[in-house]
Amino acid sequence: MAEALSPRTGYFWPKTIRGLATVVACASAFVTALLGGATYAIVHEELERQIDQRVDAETRTLLKYYREHGFEGLRHVIRLRDDDQPAIGYLAKLDRDVGRTMGYMLVDRAGRRQADTLHAVMPPLGWSQFLTFRRGDGSTGIAQAMNTALPGGGQLVVAADREIIDHMDATLLRLFVSAFGLLLVTGVLVIFGFGRVVQRRLRAFEGSARAIIAGDIDQRVAVDGSGGEFDQLAHVLNQMLDRISLLVASLRDVSTALAHDLRTPLSRVRAQLEQAEALATEPPQRALLDNIIAETDDLLALFASLLAIAELDSQNIRRRFVRLDLGDAVAEIAEAHRPTIEDAGLSLEVHTISAPIRGDRALLQRLVGNLLDNALVHTPPGTHICVRVECQMRQVILRVADNGPGISTEHHARVFERLARLDSARSRPGHGLGLSMVAAIAAAHSGDIEIRPGQPGFALKVHFSLATG
Repeated sequence: MAEALSPRTGYFWPKTIRGLATVVACASAFVTALLGGATYAIVHEELERQIDQRVDAETRTLLKYYREHGFEGLRHVIRLRDDDQPAIGYLAKLDRDVGRTMGYMLVDRAGRRQADTLHAVMPPLGWSQFLTFRRGDGSTGIAQAMNTALPGGGQLVVAADREIIDHMDATLLRLFVSAFGLLLVTGVLVIFGFGRVVQRRLRAFEGSARAIIAGDIDQRVAVDGSGGEFDQLAHVLNQMLDRISLLVASLRDVSTALAHDLRTPLSRVRAQLEQAEALATEPPQRALLDNIIAETDDLLALFASLLAIAELDSQNIRRRFVRLDLGDAVAEIAEAHRPTIEDAGLSLEVHTISAPIRGDRALLQRLVGNLLDNALVHTPPGTHICVRVECQMRQVILRVADNGPGISTEHHARVFERLARLDSARSRPGHGLGLSMVAAIAAAHSGDIEIRPGQPGFALKVHFSLATG
């Protein structure tokens, strides 16, 4: 038998198909978010690198010009660049109202600005990644700048507007949010569709399983002919059910035939014993024959019960089901048992309401009668027995309880086994078929049996489906 997941290993793992699909979708979304974040960071760093390269190349070009033409030549070329040189590549102008993306600042050895289109404070020597400046339209921007000391004195600042980076970051963010949102919507639709498909197939399996549990052993799982995993599983399950049906039918036929074949010779033996008793003249002989006849009647009753249970297991009894009032049927049989119960020193309390179900009235009364007989045999004088019929959430509940010694929890499953008798009941008359008959009648009516220990005592509930229409 497969072991159940321990609380530690299965606590956080999803228990449903949709839960599992949700976990997969969330994992995919998480990986997508990581990839999106990595792409965003790589593109951002590449843009910064290219701007740095542009600033560095511009600085090298101007320094070379300075070495060849001096300070005045440098000032002249910077002014020409400010007026005429267009921006190129990633540094192309993004907005006509913003102005140029490159800015320059030339300071002589006295600290006076000689060429100044970069409206910002003088940055320190070296690289400045985030230099605040004011554009021509009055807006504030951030630039990457390089401040270089000139050999003859003075400083040269070359800066590039980071607006292209901000623009590209915003574009990537919009694309990522759109793609991520589309992925989430697609994931939700896939989860919903996948869950519907899987649950529809599983409901078919569940419906067949419940029908088999209810006693329809000929029920089979539907096969759609697709050859998929569910179809293959359905084929295997149907083959298993065919084998089980064959074994159950063989066992039922053997037990039924055995019980039926033994009833006839036992009935003949009983008739002959009655004839012998009529001819007996001595009291000891008559007493012995009476005992033998009683034992024979006991065996005949046992075989009759086995045949009745076999008939219930075959589910053919359902053809006789009609709409009836369970409350009325239970009240009638309970009142019929009241004199016997009270003569034994026990008390009986009956509470019923009108509760329509489909079933066989005689069988349902036999179910209640067996439970009352069981309480009568196995509880001491002074025991209080309570019988109730009530309706809850489209279910009819039959409850029979007593405050007797009860049955220990570990024996609850055994009490419905055929011919099973607990140690405490072996000294009392019976065959161990009373509660087996109760279980068979309940199963024939698609009822669910629930045993609950009383405080003290024993309580048994049978849940039936409420009849509609």
